[in-house]
Amino acid sequence: MPPRPFGIYVHYPWCSFRCPYCDFAVTTEPPLPGARYAAAVVEEMRRRAPAFAGGRCATLFVGGGTPSLWEPEAIARVVEAARVLGLPRGAEVTLEANPESADARRASAWRDAGVTRVSIGVQSFDAAVLHKLGRRHGPAEAERAIREVAGVIPNVSVDLIYGGRRASVGSARTDAERLTSLPVTHVSAYALTLDPDVLAEEVPFSRLAREGKLLFPGDDEVLAEGRAIAEALEAAGLRRYEISSFARPGFESRHNLLYWRSEDYLGAGAGAVGCARTATGAVRWTNHREYRPWLAAVEGGALPSASEEVLRPAELRNERVMLALRTAEGLDASLLSPAQQREVAGLVRGGLAVLRGDRLALTPSGMELHSAVAERLFEPSGG
Repeated sequence: MPPRPFGIYVHYPWCSFRCPYCDFAVTTEPPLPGARYAAAVVEEMRRRAPAFAGGRCATLFVGGGTPSLWEPEAIARVVEAARVLGLPRGAEVTLEANPESADARRASAWRDAGVTRVSIGVQSFDAAVLHKLGRRHGPAEAERAIREVAGVIPNVSVDLIYGGRRASVGSARTDAERLTSLPVTHVSAYALTLDPDVLAEEVPFSRLAREGKLLFPGDDEVLAEGRAIAEALEAAGLRRYEISSFARPGFESRHNLLYWRSEDYLGAGAGAVGCARTATGAVRWTNHREYRPWLAAVEGGALPSASEEVLRPAELRNERVMLALRTAEGLDASLLSPAQQREVAGLVRGGLAVLRGDRLALTPSGMELHSAVAERLFEPSGG
């Protein structure tokens, strides 16, 4: 068998400001010198590499935070370290960026550092929606960033957020239609979700929603906004290949496909998550969210894991079901048990899924109920 692919995810936690809905591992403190952070990331990658021996490094994704604030020389050092681990020339190397720190000059430096794909956090082209999301850029700046970056690195992805305050079906559709007129190869469209019990003190929107001080659109409105975006993007030739992801042919995110296909991933940097298979299952680790303890561990000669989770085979199978059903390619139904096959028949009869040969894929209606549908196919996790 050919070696299984794995991806590398590197987290850069610094931002110039923190969005009020963000629960990622980010900080607005003055950043460490880029070279020092890069050196620690490279060292962590080196230490974690033995867990991926025998695998094939396929992609690199530099996320955050706002990695477009990171010095290009530091990014180049990380790319070169990934090459040492087997990342081939020409492989997908993605860098996340905010519009206010993305322009042609920076894009040229990123290209020279080895970046082949840029993901820009636009979120909306509606000034009122952007204001309520706490974003610092405006619609014109977002469009400028897309055009300038695409003129240097043609593979540009854009993030949209719908379901926020002041958003509507009309604004969601207009956002998507405006994107289709720009040089964009990929769009990720996410509903604004807030968990009032997770990091509520760090995430103002979560805290205010829990206290009843902020109201957001209801579920029906959010679903309608998501449908409007999907219709506009698909009408313009961006195929929906995953619940939240649309791409022009050949521009699907290869890195994210590794996640959805349940492949391994090496996570490095403060707040990063990684997962590697073992002889009996897999181990998933989560690094320290704060960069100081993460850095102290790496520079002190240790792995910077804040926690580790051992995943048993049944848990991995359930995770495979959940992730594969997010995608248009779906799940290999021949791997399911007889009891699960009976559930499949019910899903097909109910119009929530379709069978294409051995592949089980959700319909648009099924995708709207993804979590509930996937749980119907879960097996007890004790095995």
